[in-house]
Amino acid sequence: MERRKFLVGLGGTAIGASAIVGSGAFSSVSADRNVSVQTTGDRGALLSFEANKEYEGDQENYVFEGEDGTINFTFNNINREAKTTFEDLFIVKNNGTQSVQLRVANDPGEPGVDPIWGSGVGTDGPMDIKHPEGGSMVGGNFQQTRANGSIELGPGESLALTVEIDTRGFGIDSWTNGTIYFEAA
Repeated sequence: MERRKFLVGLGGTAIGASAIVGSGAFSSVSADRNVSVQTTGDRGALLSFEANKEYEGDQENYVFEGEDGTINFTFNNINREAKTTFEDLFIVKNNGTQSVQLRVANDPGEPGVDPIWGSGVGTDGPMDIKHPEGGSMVGGNFQQTRANGSIELGPGESLALTVEIDTRGFGIDSWTNGTIYFEAA
């Protein structure tokens, strides 16, 4: 009987000691830390965008740097019921230190909404972004379809991307204020 009391006492001591020491699990932590973020225009960012100076046409009519340093696109006088291609119109470059998978993704604030907001993309709309191999860079949720539409871009590598506008069957005269969401992960 003494042995049972000793084992029960020893077990109780072990449980009590583990409660005092703890298991390392926690439910929350609140801590203040300093953060510094510095932004730059698209040409100097880790993932840079700029007009392709070697574009065979007047790229400044379609791609320009806005007042805030970000790249902007404007396409005027596009034919109705036609496919218009601007091959190698702009350059994207990885200025980071690791490879990334680059794609045009859904609006991060509205999953499932057209990736190029306001215009539709690929089979969903008239505008598409194509990589040098000719495939569409447009895809759904990046985490769910990582390989679909993405292309690898290594450190220091750049790609010339093509814009294709296909108005056949869409019955549209114009759209404005669209946003293209590029995602690199």
